Order: sequence, then C-alpha cells, then structure tokens
Amino acid sequence: MPSQRPKVDLAQVEIRPYGSQQTVVNRFDCGVKSINAFLKNKANKSGKRMEHRVFCAHLPPSNVCIGYYALQLGSDSVEAFKGKDKTYLGKNYTAFPAVHLSFVGVDEPYQRRGLGQHLLMDVFERVAAISDHAGFYALTLQSFNEDSTAFYRSLNFVEYSEGLRQPKMLYPLEDILTLVRGR
Repeated sequence: MPSQRPKVDLAQVEIRPYGSQQTVVNRFDCGVKSINAFLKNKANKSGKRMEHRVFCAHLPPSNVCIGYYALQLGSDSVEAFKGKDKTYLGKNYTAFPAVHLSFVGVDEPYQRRGLGQHLLMDVFERVAAISDHAGFYALTLQSFNEDSTAFYRSLNFVEYSEGLRQPKMLYPLEDILTLVRGR
C-alpha cells in the first residue's frame, strides 16, 4: 500500500525566519543530501554570521520544517551571461548584482503539492521588498538537477550559463516586480 501524502492547505502554511521559534529540522528530508545537510548542519551558523537568511515553512501549530529556502546577496560575472550582448549588462558591466537563492527544499511527503511554488512566491515577495532598499538585476540560482531545472523553467526562470550540468538561472527583477506588484 503506498504511503499517504499529507494534505497541504497552502493558505495555512506559515513561512518564517529560521530560529524565530524552535524550528524542528532533524526530520527534514527532501531527497538531496546537500540540501538536507545545509538546513540541519549549517543554516543556524550561516544565519548568525549573516551569510544567508533562511526561511522555513511550517503547518501550525507544528514547528516541524516542511520546506525552506536561503537567500543571500551577491553578484555574478556578466561573462557567464549568455545573450549579454542583447542587454545593457554586456555593454556596461563586468558583473551584475543579484539576490541569490542558495538553497530551496521541500520535505518529501510535501513534494509535488504546490509547496515549492508557494515558497518561491514568498521569495519573490521578499526580493521585491529588498528592491525598495537596494539595486540589483535579478534573482539567481544554480539548479541542482534536471528535475529542478524543469521546475524553475516552468516558473519562467531562464538559464544564463551555457553547457553546465547544473545551470545558472535567473528571474529578472523587473519581471518579479510585475508579478508581485503588477508594475
């Protein structure tokens, strides 16, 4: 008999900063060792050093993490940006500023239930808020595998690197603001 997947009412999901309450992460397993390891072993220290801001999804009243993501500020080389000659970036810059989505994971029982997309909408809202205080070109990420690349493509992320097994992808800030604020 196949295992029952828990029902997920996305309206009930709370996404809050890691450690804002006793976040339970020891049961988290998204099926990818490195993504699990970051949450379980490095998220707390990385947050204290202010290298990342980690946000965890919970179904109240539980503090068990059912999904998470980590954001950081940075830049990437315009040289890596395919199609750079068609944008102002290739003509004017050597690097482009970005908010980087370093990690995102959904606990296996909650996968393919809309939680990943729900987490990314929260990311977009936070990225839009950051844009009120700092300038940057896009939200970037490095896809982990073919499945995650297909997922990000379905949400209109575009690859900006060529020939990588784990492609670099981005979502321009202008498009995020249109999505979030209708600009």
